[in-house]
Amino acid sequence: MEILQSTLAFIVVIGVLVFVHELGHFLAALWTGMRADVFALGMGPRVIGWNRLTGFSFGKLPEDLELGEHTDYRLCALPIGGYVKILGMVDESMDTDFAGQPPQPYEFRSKKNWQKALVLSAGVIMNFLLAITVFTAFYLVDGELTWNTTRVAYVEPTSVMASVGVQSGDRVVAIDTAAVGTWQDVERNITLSSATGQRFMIVERNGERMTLPFAAGDVMRAITDKKGLGLSPSDVRVIIGNVITLGPAGSAGVVMGDVVLAVDSTPVRALPQFQSYIKAHAGKTIRMHVERDGQPRPLDVAVNADGKIMVELRGEYVGPEQRLTYGPIDAITRGVEQTGTTIVMIGTSVAHIVNGSVGVRESFGGPIRIAEMAGQSSERGARDFIAFMALISISLGVMNLLPLPGLDGGHLVFVGIESIIRREIPTNVKMRFQQVGIALLLLLMVFVFYLDLTR
Repeated sequence: MEILQSTLAFIVVIGVLVFVHELGHFLAALWTGMRADVFALGMGPRVIGWNRLTGFSFGKLPEDLELGEHTDYRLCALPIGGYVKILGMVDESMDTDFAGQPPQPYEFRSKKNWQKALVLSAGVIMNFLLAITVFTAFYLVDGELTWNTTRVAYVEPTSVMASVGVQSGDRVVAIDTAAVGTWQDVERNITLSSATGQRFMIVERNGERMTLPFAAGDVMRAITDKKGLGLSPSDVRVIIGNVITLGPAGSAGVVMGDVVLAVDSTPVRALPQFQSYIKAHAGKTIRMHVERDGQPRPLDVAVNADGKIMVELRGEYVGPEQRLTYGPIDAITRGVEQTGTTIVMIGTSVAHIVNGSVGVRESFGGPIRIAEMAGQSSERGARDFIAFMALISISLGVMNLLPLPGLDGGHLVFVGIESIIRREIPTNVKMRFQQVGIALLLLLMVFVFYLDLTR
């Protein structure tokens, strides 16, 4: 059932994002007077489609059919990717029949360079606009729930913030010159600060203020490696979810809904702290102090050899909070800011991968990983699923801007070169680079599939 849900969620995500991306190319082509023979969702053989000349039809179109100014809108056999076939352009179709003929006014190659650049970048623009629209709608409808605390309850010992010198009990006052008043401010400003350069955090400890410098690259690597900042806010309770009845916790009498107060003589202030303590006591018996029905209860739990007690855990914030509301202008501003921040984070992550400071295995995720994450987000509800789709849309946009043959960024490089040399690059040269690009992309797909299967 999980595989089916993940597969369906993956098809929905990829289908929507590819449609939006290709729609951008298509609309920009029409606006600049170019013709598009094909608007396809999926790759491979045509399964079903529609155009004004033949109407709805199944399978391949007749070889001698001339669509003229009309477009065939089709679904193809493989539910991955999609494309818009613009006349006079070297693209994934590898069609160069136009090469021996004079340029026509409706072809890509006959247009001005700014028009070519617009058509090539329109897909990425649409991906970013989709994310902005989603985030704006969230801020407009739901606002933003903030946790009104900046006090650190727990710092993971091996985390990037621990290496900076942040300690449990610190109250974060500012990141660089920006004062913070909520936990969301703390996380957002540290993330924003992680693009480049040396930054600093001001904390209050035992009544005194201290300045803690940190390297932006270290923070970005921690985020890219999925390690996170390693900070947990105050006022969060650790609550037991589902319990395996015959597991260590279930056998000891732990039940769903118990609030974890302490383990042995150590107060529990954060979910990562409790998880680390359990793992560190693999094969040993610990005393869990839980609250049930308002009463504390000590329970002796024998942690198994794998460092698990077979329960689900969740953190619940119980401190002061506030729901901020936004008008249309402020919601759009926040939507643009969130999209921009995500673009910077993804772009910086790519840069770290290129320079070797971040591992490839931890950074790349292929269709299997995306399907898994899509399925998980769909289980959490429509809002999380749509938010996940927005993040993947940004990733798709950023990746397409990379200056590599076969991607939109690679085509833009050619347009840039043509603008400088003031003449068109020969079609056979573009074909060679396109073939190399397609080969590299296929190798990349094989590689990420391998990573997915071995992860």
